[in-house]
Amino acid sequence: MKLITINSNSSGNAYALDSGSEILLLEAGCRMPDVKRAINYRYPDIVGCIVTHRHGDHAKFATEYARFGVQVYGNKDLADNKQFLYGKYTVCRDGITTKIGSFSVCPFANFHDVPIFGYLIHHPQMGTMLFSTDSYKIGSTITGINHFLIEANYEDSILKENVRNGSISKAQSDRIMLSHMSLNYCIRYLRDCLAGSGSPASTTRTITLCHLSERNSDPELFRSTVAAAFGIPAYIAQRGAIIELNKDVL
Repeated sequence: MKLITINSNSSGNAYALDSGSEILLLEAGCRMPDVKRAINYRYPDIVGCIVTHRHGDHAKFATEYARFGVQVYGNKDLADNKQFLYGKYTVCRDGITTKIGSFSVCPFANFHDVPIFGYLIHHPQMGTMLFSTDSYKIGSTITGINHFLIEANYEDSILKENVRNGSISKAQSDRIMLSHMSLNYCIRYLRDCLAGSGSPASTTRTITLCHLSERNSDPELFRSTVAAAFGIPAYIAQRGAIIELNKDVL
């Protein structure tokens, strides 16, 4: 299984899980031509697209995907705010698993300024991935995760310095802290999940950090901090990055 980052920032978010025969898209924040190029034009292999919430950098092109014939999955709030999905939208329910091709997808509630899902995604090739973005916290500690694709949007001291020097306003800072996940919280959450799984090496294979703020993060600092904290390969979801996901071999 490959995780392909099409893009991962406030200008647009989209990823693809590629099993070799099937492709599941995560988020609809990038145009279909960009998606097709990233997956080497294997668009007939797309089995669906899951979307976390209705904000444009995650869902702007959901209608374009649906018009192209891609079945889109997400919450009712997204359906209510996207009026023209060409009959290609499935409303998912919190805690209810949906089969999408060979992928099993189970949404769970996250915390943002609009209704939002995180997802547990299972496939025989990779085991189970936890995908969470644009959420300042995750309400449930979930163990037994093989791969994390999780937001680490900002680091507290960088954010505070940017407020101090006027790079961003206090109001912007407050909004970020109430709608996005900090590096410190991300590490605490990962530690809780891994502690519940026993030895991290027995379960978790990769941790990929996504949706880093351009101004309030440091990609290499974030990656190295997470890798050192857990002794697990850590990656940054940067445009064009391809990460191998396997449930059996580190």
